[in-house]
Amino acid sequence: MINSIKYLCALALPVLLLGCSTGSHVVTGQQMPELEVEQVTVFEEAPAFDYKVIGTVRASSDGGFTEESRKEKATQELKEQAAKVGANGVILDGVSQLSFRRLGTGVGISANSSGGLGTSIGSSFSFPTAEVKGTAIYYETELAK
Repeated sequence: MINSIKYLCALALPVLLLGCSTGSHVVTGQQMPELEVEQVTVFEEAPAFDYKVIGTVRASSDGGFTEESRKEKATQELKEQAAKVGANGVILDGVSQLSFRRLGTGVGISANSSGGLGTSIGSSFSFPTAEVKGTAIYYETELAK
């Protein structure tokens, strides 16, 4: 039994360290055909050329040990969400770092019929999370040059 727990922990540790990214999108304009993620450009501010707003995109990541790595993974997810709705650009509206969004503790007590008594204490946490949000846009690539 102990070996099984060690094996399970060894498998779960990389998943916990890598974390995950999640995202969502809301279409408020005309959705375009899906694009490749590599075709999506991230803009720190609204570009000077004409573009159409397709909608809003959000993403978060708790993977990585530094703020920069979490932001990078969240931004990649943001681009994936934009590509799904056919946006070839995302104007960043906000980036935030949330510290330990999920915390938990627990205490357990058990008794059995032969008079045995057991207790357990546990806790859990998550790595800090980076959240990014933006406006998904479509623009003619000739205009951007």
